Amino acid sequence: MSTQLPLPASWAQLQSLRDARDRLATLERDVVVARGRIREALDELADRHGIARRDVTYAMEGYADNLLSDVVYNRQRTLEREIEGETEP
Repeated sequence: MSTQLPLPASWAQLQSLRDARDRLATLERDVVVARGRIREALDELADRHGIARRDVTYAMEGYADNLLSDVVYNRQRTLEREIEGETEP
């Protein structure tokens, strides 16, 4: 017979709090990469169809940045709360 430990283990909770900063930094880096990919796709579309760069820039600043912010908002706030110690372990 074996003994089952309660979950999550205390060491896992401490590790999770340390990792929250790393996970937030990774999320922020991944958002920058995603923004770059969106920009590349829009630039390619603009090149093929003679769309002005300022229109692409306008779309990026007006829509794409908001889109990315909306997509990651809940996860970002969860990680920030973990870092701030607002979430219960």
